[in-house]
Amino acid sequence: MKNFTIFAAFSSFYKKVSSMRQYHSHRYRAIRLTVVSAILCWTCTDAAAQLPEKNPYEEHLIFWRYPNNYLENQARVAFATIDEVLQAYPPQKEPALPRKMALISLDQLLHDTHNDKSEPFYTFINTRLQRMLEDMDRPVKKGLRIYKLYNDGFIIRTKDATVAVDLTPGGTKEHPFIADSIIYRIAGHCDAMFVSHSHGDHANLDIAKAFASRGKLVIAPKGLWEGVDPMIQQLLVADTTVDVPFKELNMTLHILPGHQDDMYNNIYVMEFHRCGTVAHTGDQWNEDDLQWIDNVNKRYKIDVLLPNCWINSMERSLKGFGPKLIITGHENEMEHTIDHREAYWITMKKFERMQSLGIPNVLMTWGESYDYKR
Repeated sequence: MKNFTIFAAFSSFYKKVSSMRQYHSHRYRAIRLTVVSAILCWTCTDAAAQLPEKNPYEEHLIFWRYPNNYLENQARVAFATIDEVLQAYPPQKEPALPRKMALISLDQLLHDTHNDKSEPFYTFINTRLQRMLEDMDRPVKKGLRIYKLYNDGFIIRTKDATVAVDLTPGGTKEHPFIADSIIYRIAGHCDAMFVSHSHGDHANLDIAKAFASRGKLVIAPKGLWEGVDPMIQQLLVADTTVDVPFKELNMTLHILPGHQDDMYNNIYVMEFHRCGTVAHTGDQWNEDDLQWIDNVNKRYKIDVLLPNCWINSMERSLKGFGPKLIITGHENEMEHTIDHREAYWITMKKFERMQSLGIPNVLMTWGESYDYKR
């Protein structure tokens, strides 16, 4: 009744103002706009005041007038279903149709900015990384086990070594995508970490310090974290290749002088003796470097290549490395705008067009692993 009385008063006043039109046209327009604005503001304020902040009918699956709550619940169900499908259809060279659909559905969720930093997204990624952490207790008896983490982060395991590359939690320091309790336990399983370049989606100083404090070597490109800790070393100078023996890990590390535009970008070729050789390209993107990348396959017998999914001149680069298997990284970097948040379906399409290369690829998402044997 109170609301009706207020509205009636506004209406009566508006009619009186309208009667002024023929005598005071300029004053009439100004007063009319003021009255209409007041009515609209009152209506919106009153409606908002009557609507509880939290949807009281959520448990009954009623979302009328709560569109954001609807979208959150839809995302929660979709993320959980995608996770279930991906577990049922793990990574393989020729993925089944349900796996393809799950990855494409994941693309859709991750390109809807309603889900950026949302609770369903955090739950999805941390559930998968927690499961990966538990899997890391499973021994590797032969060959390589490769885990894909967030963005371009990978962990390569053999029976003798566990090495991380570009390990980051994503998000911000205050709100990381991967919880500290998970990311630091993952770091604790590793023997060493290699960082390709200085961008924050590849390099995290807190994680580097966590490795160093445990006496574990961190190798970074020139100019990154110099003087921070003796265990954080910058081994590459421009236009040279550095070989680093890790006798205790039964591996040799070769560092190639890559670039992202003009920035140093270490390309790591990790030779795990009697298990396989893995190369990680970081954010390699430099036309001049293609001249020496063309001949990488003549120097190293690479089993698995981990390129960023948007590496420049992709087909030429892949021919230059000449791997036996490709596992791409850098899909769905959530800190990018959606036009540069590279989708899994885009990677699928790229490899459909490069079938003539004859190099199989395995498309993975966060928290998954793939066993490779020669």
